[in-house]
Amino acid sequence: AMSGKIKSVIVLGASGGFGTLFSQVLAKDGVVVRGISRKGTPRADATFSDYLSADPCNPNEEVLERVRSASVIVSCVPPGPCVRALEALAPHMQEGALFTDVLSVKSGICDAYHSLKDKYPHVELISTHPMFAPAAGWRGMNTAIITIRGGEVSSEFVRMVEGWGSQTISMSSGKEHDTVTAAVQNATHSALISFGLCLGKIGYDAEMAARIATPPHKALIGIINRMANINEPDTYWDIQTDNPNSEEVWGKLEEAVGEVHAAVKARDREKFCEIISGFKPLLAKGQLEGDEPPAY
Repeated sequence: AMSGKIKSVIVLGASGGFGTLFSQVLAKDGVVVRGISRKGTPRADATFSDYLSADPCNPNEEVLERVRSASVIVSCVPPGPCVRALEALAPHMQEGALFTDVLSVKSGICDAYHSLKDKYPHVELISTHPMFAPAAGWRGMNTAIITIRGGEVSSEFVRMVEGWGSQTISMSSGKEHDTVTAAVQNATHSALISFGLCLGKIGYDAEMAARIATPPHKALIGIINRMANINEPDTYWDIQTDNPNSEEVWGKLEEAVGEVHAAVKARDREKFCEIISGFKPLLAKGQLEGDEPPAY
């Protein structure tokens, strides 16, 4: 049951994947959801109440008219335009309205929110990171939330996200978020993309491999297949290029490949086995209750 603070939501960058997903879940909740995008038309599966082809960073009267009555503005545009849109629209937002984004990297945007929050004391600010590709939908997925200035509308927005079946996780800062996602996203994607590229280089025969595949191979092939089909490569690109820890992660990945290779080359069984058994203590705390590891 909604306490009904959120009546109308504006989605910026409404023609993309997350813009479309927001239109679908918000419309189901009975919220008026208005798209604004520089692209002329929404996707066929979008369910906006209305859709305006306009630039939110350089708003015309039609944009401002919508902003004045909106409870929430959700930005699904890149970091630069996101900050410019906040600066252009915040002066016209109503008292207690919420501005939020869905960017994958948080240090920069959270710094921008902190530097602007005193200029717009009437606006609630939270930074949201849905930890999945929009095509996957919210159910069963995690959403990270960093609160810059909370309040009634942002609390209700978080409850709505939970109502869509997502678990929300509060994080203290953009910096903390980017440190955690350096492992969860950067290291993960780097290893997977490199693995896929390696398969191509060794003349991978997908048909034959599928016939004799082991559980770990099936798992990894399933993941890179999903990466290539469900998400936009741009998402992975943004994470690799925007996360301030990216370079460090690449250095460590190259170091790790080198160490494992060196142990194999030197026929150092002890070192090799030590590396693998080291994963047990590393991962122990992450075993969530009732989470049986698959028998790979």
